[in-house]
Amino acid sequence: MLAFFLVLIPWIGLALFLLPKAWVKAGAVVLALVEVLLFARALVAPVGKSLGTVDWNWIPSLGVHFHLSLDGLSLFLVGLATVITLAAVLTSPRDRGAAYYFWLLLAESTAIGVFTALDLVTFYVFWEVVLVPVFFLLGGWAIGPARRTALKWLIMNLFGSLFMLIGVVALGVVHAQETGHLTFQLASLAHTTLVPAVAPWVFLSFLVAFIIKAPLWPLHGWMPPAYSDAPAPVTAVISGVLSKLGVFAMVRILVPLFHVEMAQAEPWLMALAAVGLVYGAELALRQKDVKMVAAYGSLSHMAMMALGIFTLTQAGLVGATFYMVAHGVMLGGVFLILGWYEDRTGSRELRTLGGLNQAVPKLTVWFQIFALATLGLPGLPGFAGEYMIFQGLIQSNVTVAVVAGVILVVAAWYMLRLFQGAMQGPRAPGRAPGDLTTPQVGLIGALGLLVLVLGIWPASVTSHLPTLAPSGVHQAAQAAARKGGERA
Repeated sequence: MLAFFLVLIPWIGLALFLLPKAWVKAGAVVLALVEVLLFARALVAPVGKSLGTVDWNWIPSLGVHFHLSLDGLSLFLVGLATVITLAAVLTSPRDRGAAYYFWLLLAESTAIGVFTALDLVTFYVFWEVVLVPVFFLLGGWAIGPARRTALKWLIMNLFGSLFMLIGVVALGVVHAQETGHLTFQLASLAHTTLVPAVAPWVFLSFLVAFIIKAPLWPLHGWMPPAYSDAPAPVTAVISGVLSKLGVFAMVRILVPLFHVEMAQAEPWLMALAAVGLVYGAELALRQKDVKMVAAYGSLSHMAMMALGIFTLTQAGLVGATFYMVAHGVMLGGVFLILGWYEDRTGSRELRTLGGLNQAVPKLTVWFQIFALATLGLPGLPGFAGEYMIFQGLIQSNVTVAVVAGVILVVAAWYMLRLFQGAMQGPRAPGRAPGDLTTPQVGLIGALGLLVLVLGIWPASVTSHLPTLAPSGVHQAAQAAARKGGERA
């Protein structure tokens, strides 16, 4: 039941509307903290013990099960969602109303639902519902053209979800025709035989939805305005947690269900991710807005995760999954720091800032730690994730590995440029801003400690991961089924 409670408890946030405004944030903090404690309970569960699986016959006539499980693949991504949501709630202004905090909690609930769902229809329901809280967070609290930003997020993701719905129905129908039993359980659908003329199109329907949600180039159009206009805590949740839904879905759904199609399309998929890697890094170097440097840097990092997945190797898939967790913590911390930075200076333009290291030494130290972690300094988690992904790339495509290696140098360049432009150099004129408060230091220090642990001990995550690359037997059986369908 633990997985179910992790999804359910944020909905208690509806009670925030009944509280006096002065107590609303405290109530949201309590609910977010309970989620972290539930994750901690799952983390210390004895090895081999079921981590809160629920499997209820939800819609028997359609073969739909409400099936959630905290398995090795989802465990730490659920933990990421709980930690970043708690940090976002703690760093949000106290005067935000109940609606704001409820939407933050609902975003956490739906993300956990996606991470833990083992039934394709249940997965799709959570995938869709996650659009609602983000739409209202962007529409209600984003700066600039909030309505336009929210609609762009909603329309692009609904476009992808429409394709995904077609794929969900197609898989269920084909499986029912083969077996006489309608089901959407992922474990059962992995053995579905798709006609070769149909399989690539069903695969593409899922791929488009996942690329949009991630986001990955070239379907990343919702990302720049959303990351730029959202308040820093909301950006931390979107970039740190919700952007991982797309790449996670590739590991959960595409690899086991469409391994043959992924192997056939591997050169194109690699090229797509490599272009995104270069595109994000190049735009990050050109940005003058500190928040957009981090945003486009994140776009490049998401492409690196995709490269690991597209290798279809165990090293690449494990590296990509670890990088999801590490990147969520690192980038969540970066956006929180940039939010505090903007609050203190009233600006996000690099050309109007500089030389703040003496005025705000605490902010400078933590900014530097997270910047170094993001650029992949050895001993920090960005390096560990990239190292494992490169192992998979060397096995799969040496040319792409060389391109990715060059781009890592550019990544170091734009992150160092961001840090040095804001904190070092000649001091910009103006009043000296105040440094981080004690609660802020405690919060970013906790995230920083987590970053250090992940960097020094990546096995704390990777040792829990199952075998992610399909076995040779599974690959051969799936390929044979596709060929058999072609002959038929």
